[in-house]
Amino acid sequence: MDGEKAFLENNFLLAKEIYTKAVHLDAENKNCWYDLGVTELKLGENENACEHFYQAVLLYHEAAFEMMKKSCPNFRNGTVMFLKDVEEKPKFFYRGIEHELLIKNDINPLYKEILIEELESSKIIVQKVKERIPMRVVFRINKNNEIEVKVIEAHSEIKINDPVLQYEIAFVFSNMVRYAAAKNKGKEVDLWDKWILPLDFQIVKE
Repeated sequence: MDGEKAFLENNFLLAKEIYTKAVHLDAENKNCWYDLGVTELKLGENENACEHFYQAVLLYHEAAFEMMKKSCPNFRNGTVMFLKDVEEKPKFFYRGIEHELLIKNDINPLYKEILIEELESSKIIVQKVKERIPMRVVFRINKNNEIEVKVIEAHSEIKINDPVLQYEIAFVFSNMVRYAAAKNKGKEVDLWDKWILPLDFQIVKE
């Protein structure tokens, strides 16, 4: 029996067991994280449900995000916030100088310049961008002052299944500058917000 069938038959304990096994086998399956959360809501396990919705949100599941807004109003005691609500926006440090990551809600042009230069210096990235359909990089800065990066197809939320490319791009983003998380009331916070950049912008040269 699959999880959906068990859920539709109101066998929520079995559905939870099936979805739990599924996410252990494939932690990148955002639909299973979401379905696990919905099932746990049915069982009255709201705290677990919110944590598992959050896992789906990190994989860019829009319905999970909407469910969290509805069912998890004080998730992790308010340590995950929207950019518009924080007192200090995320920053980056380049050659010892602090810069705002965002200027008027857009990525700082200096950050883009640094990124282009670093991406162009990677033969792996340039070659793979030339070989593939256009891609985008989705990223966010977490409360640990780290950047989280995901490479997806240009016109979808589908992750590019290329571990070498994923690693190389994440390495560039992580090491080209130092990051500082958004803050509220003096404490670092995670953000719901994410930013998207096309991977082929000015990288592929004729």
